[in-house]
Amino acid sequence: MKATVYLLGCLSLISLLLAGCWDKNELTDWGFVQAVAIDRSESGRIKVMAQIYRPGSSESRSGMATKGGSYLSLTEEAATMSEASLKLAAELGRRLQWSHMRALLVGEQVIRTRNIGELLDFFSRSQGPRGSVNVMTTQGEASRYLLIKPLIENTIGQQLRTAESIASTQAGISTTITLLDLNILSQTPGSIALLPHIRLSKDEHEVVTIDSLAILRFPEGTIDASLVPMQFAPYLLMIRGEYRRGQLSIPCEKEEGKGSSGVTKEDSYWVYASKSRLKVTQRGGRPLIRIHLDLDGKMGEMTCSDIQTVDGNAHFLKRVAEEIERGAKDAVDFVQEKKADVLLAGQYLERRNPRLWRSWSGDWAEQFSYAKVIVTVSARITDTGMNAGNPFTAVSGSP
Repeated sequence: MKATVYLLGCLSLISLLLAGCWDKNELTDWGFVQAVAIDRSESGRIKVMAQIYRPGSSESRSGMATKGGSYLSLTEEAATMSEASLKLAAELGRRLQWSHMRALLVGEQVIRTRNIGELLDFFSRSQGPRGSVNVMTTQGEASRYLLIKPLIENTIGQQLRTAESIASTQAGISTTITLLDLNILSQTPGSIALLPHIRLSKDEHEVVTIDSLAILRFPEGTIDASLVPMQFAPYLLMIRGEYRRGQLSIPCEKEEGKGSSGVTKEDSYWVYASKSRLKVTQRGGRPLIRIHLDLDGKMGEMTCSDIQTVDGNAHFLKRVAEEIERGAKDAVDFVQEKKADVLLAGQYLERRNPRLWRSWSGDWAEQFSYAKVIVTVSARITDTGMNAGNPFTAVSGSP
């Protein structure tokens, strides 16, 4: 009997230590934010639109994956993000939960005139938002991007996040930058970031596409009026060491002429590994920047090349290297004209040669603009695909 009483007493004490839902926080108390758009209002204040998950919608109950029914969008105008957050919560009737946010969009008009740090300080101090939230700039007002229907995802916030991820990791035409990245960069005066810039294109449906990269400068925290064109993006990402993989078009040589449609023929080189080496020295009183790109790739499409022989393979790789060198030099010329060191040459110099950096740091943007830049490329082919190393249209028995 005593043993039974003792056992019951122990179990009672242990039960007091078990976790329980005693904090009175229920799911019905929260509004889960999926995406946020920040614009400048006509009065000069900020206009914030929040896309919020709508639980228990008819689409959810029926199990149908209809687009647009699982969320709602609310807009408020305020002087600060904190004030806008409280207004949105009051309008929704629930406390806002930011931890599920997928994308943060900032309109061109507001980020060109106002320090982005003033807009994002709220998200860095609050416990809710995650540092992994993707940040993008938009053509025109950011709020209109949250009103379009997603193509395949349940919310446009998730659609934007996955589109940016594919553009960065598979296509090699964009970069991914998060709240945490911007927080770190903002602590380094003189640093420059590349932000994905999106626009709306309309064919059968309204579609969001990444069309360029915006140059964000610190400590100003604003973007330049000029955007980096998409054709320069792959080469700048290679130089920065941020190129994952992607496809590059290699124009055929003049003797191959044009295709039957009159369009210049091109081969396709798929890059799946890229390394960049950068070195900054001094020559003739100005910076000398040497860049070497080391690429591994495979054949994507062949229309005018034959790599079945050693000479044919070497000749094709020579064309690849020359085309990438040309593209990289054009991209470097563009950012030098804008006095934007997106090559990270200043960071290299500060780490490797502090004495030389101190002599140039006061006007580094100017020094960078007339620096001598030399780009070299080494390319390899590791795979020709299921076919051999000659074009699909090659005549049997032809060399």
